[in-house]
Amino acid sequence: MRISINWLKEFIDISLSNEEISNKLTMLGLEAEEVYDTSSLSDIIIGEIKNVIKHPNADKLNLCKVYDGQKILPVVCGASNVEVGQKIAFAPVGSILPGNFKINETKIRGEISQGMICSEKEVSISDEHDGIMVLDVNASPGETFINYLNNYLGAIELDITPNRPDCFSHLGVARDLAAKLNVDIHTPSYDKRSFSKNIAKNMIDISFENPDDCPRYIAGIVKNVKVGPSPDWLKLKLESTGQRSINNVVDISNLVLLEMGQPSHIFDYDKLDSKKILIRRANKNEKIKTLDEESRVLSATNLLITNGKKPIAIAGIMGDLSTSVYNKSSTLLIECAYFNAPVIRKSAKNLGMSTEASKRFERGADPNGTEKAMWRIIQLLEEVTDGEWIPGFVDTYPKKIKQVSIKLSRLKLDILSGCKIPDKVVEESLTNLGCTIKKTSGEWLCKTPSWRPDLQREVDLIEEVVRIYGYDNIPSSFNYKGIMNDKITDPHKSLSKIINILTGFGFNQIFTNSLQSSRKVSALDFKSVKMINPLSDKMSEMRTSLFQGLLDTANFNLKNGNPDTMFFEWGNVFEQKSKGLTGIEEKFQLAGVANGIYIKSSIHSNDIKYASFHLIKGIVAGLLKRLRINNVTYNAIVNNNIGLDYAHTICVDTIIIGYIGALSSKFNNILNLDIGKSYGFQFDLLQLMKLADTKSKYKSVVVYPSMIRDLNFVLDESVAVGRIIETINKNGKGILIESEPVSIFRDSSIGEKNKAVAINLKFQSSKKTLEDKDVNPVIDEIIRVISKKYSAKLR
Repeated sequence: MRISINWLKEFIDISLSNEEISNKLTMLGLEAEEVYDTSSLSDIIIGEIKNVIKHPNADKLNLCKVYDGQKILPVVCGASNVEVGQKIAFAPVGSILPGNFKINETKIRGEISQGMICSEKEVSISDEHDGIMVLDVNASPGETFINYLNNYLGAIELDITPNRPDCFSHLGVARDLAAKLNVDIHTPSYDKRSFSKNIAKNMIDISFENPDDCPRYIAGIVKNVKVGPSPDWLKLKLESTGQRSINNVVDISNLVLLEMGQPSHIFDYDKLDSKKILIRRANKNEKIKTLDEESRVLSATNLLITNGKKPIAIAGIMGDLSTSVYNKSSTLLIECAYFNAPVIRKSAKNLGMSTEASKRFERGADPNGTEKAMWRIIQLLEEVTDGEWIPGFVDTYPKKIKQVSIKLSRLKLDILSGCKIPDKVVEESLTNLGCTIKKTSGEWLCKTPSWRPDLQREVDLIEEVVRIYGYDNIPSSFNYKGIMNDKITDPHKSLSKIINILTGFGFNQIFTNSLQSSRKVSALDFKSVKMINPLSDKMSEMRTSLFQGLLDTANFNLKNGNPDTMFFEWGNVFEQKSKGLTGIEEKFQLAGVANGIYIKSSIHSNDIKYASFHLIKGIVAGLLKRLRINNVTYNAIVNNNIGLDYAHTICVDTIIIGYIGALSSKFNNILNLDIGKSYGFQFDLLQLMKLADTKSKYKSVVVYPSMIRDLNFVLDESVAVGRIIETINKNGKGILIESEPVSIFRDSSIGEKNKAVAINLKFQSSKKTLEDKDVNPVIDEIIRVISKKYSAKLR
């Protein structure tokens, strides 16, 4: 938002420099990104054209006599818009223009030229270079052009945060600055007139399809308007903020927008088909040709202003071309409205449009500022276009928006601010910002102004008080004061530990886009969430799994000479379980993928180990062990929709927290991958973090020796080894501290559908040295249970 310093000073009486104003606004949270520098224009002065004749030797050149405040100089000029009496930006001989362009005395077609009359482009105000820059008639010849600019065009570019829609206007910025400096503010003048008969009401009829879409709509009419160029003062105001002058009617609408922050739209009343105005949602595939001459296809997301069946504006965004004001327009219909912010935001996003009006409406305009803006526009139209106001207007405001009431506690203010701000400063700050306050014992009851939709809670008021008081006035302290519960656990602590463990195992963490193409999403059988207006076909749907992004990254690395990769990612995935927003299910997941060589050959060993199911299972087991998650089992599943072959569930007790397996070849086909077989894991990250034990635990070293035993069972091929280990651990009687499968043997000698599993058992007690009489009963019980439960035989 570009703010004109001269315009700002119309609202507050201050003598600060541009730099000082910039610093004050930045400290208020209205960050000044740029103060427009005019130092490169120090050689340019104000001149006045005293005489103009045609060049005797060139049809397109003029010989001008320019008065520089002391003498009259001959200047050759090629612009077609030079006229006697104009005040102009004049670069005398010896001056240097932006771009290090020096002005010398020259002879052009036989005539001497002692300087140059400048265009807007040559003084870096705009790109306009077709004619000379004509200045205000009150400019004084000989005055420095910099002084003129500072008076008329000096500006500051502010970065306004989305929560401050009121500061998208000069009045809004002036309110903040006046509150900071504790000075009075002068609001824009307008003449609120009374009327005995509401004639306008007979000429226009307003109705709503849904009043919630447009809580307030005001329409007024001005007749006998003369459309034409704007006066210099109006042009200069707009130019000072980077706006281009269109005509006096459009310029007045833009002036009130920049001055008061209230968007408006002006229709040619004579182009309307009837007096009926209906605010409604667009029909599917309904069309409108907007002022930018673009034909737009609409949907129910878009709110329209219609005349009969015909749309005449996209509400809060842009008007229709067919009802626009042109040079012969005489009677005007003025619209000042307050539209529902989310409705305009969605409508603008749906159409891919962003206008000065939509920027303000979608952030939250002032519902009570519409009438003031209407009176201001009517007054300006009468002054500038010689128009005549038709008494009365139509103001539809069925549900009046009430002021928000908030209690501000003295104690809470002291705690959050970290200092004791005097009561007088508190009350002055809030009053100057537009709040009405009533003090009671230990607190204030505050009613917030309608132009501040961001003030909803007590902390918002505290922020305002501290902002106006000045963050730089709060003393530094090493003592922390707060109202937060210091016993709240960090939910991301376990996530940080998970990341550290996986990187320790050789994985690299990546982040991929949560938006994917429909082709990528189709690799899995989940119903995806589709974007209404995607940025591109490659980002049209929300991801249903992390695997696609991981595999894409692995494939990218392969193509760039890195075939052996191990990647993991955590993030949200989405599934459309049922219709509408409430039918979207969001899950927090962790997934990893490994492919290629895991351990390469070296001078120490020629063994090469490739990514495999057992590698992934070992990494997952190591992760869970480091997180101190016990009672883990892995169970094979035949059918799944998560994209894994040879898939196994990862269970803690009876809860499924994840899956491991080989990535389905379906991914390679759909994603056009060149990588070989990949193996991966997927966790429900919320479950994993919930089960993780991040507290450090210590136990004394057991001084008694351990005892090792081996058992070898022959059992059916379908029995998972994990289930055997789980059963053994449950029957360890408190002295079995470790059980580990060491080999699996398959041969026809033990049966075609059988396997032999060798298991290493480690026994130890923290109280005594174990003997055979302690361990043998436990071994016997383990053999008995395994033999009975799984029809196994001891080999």
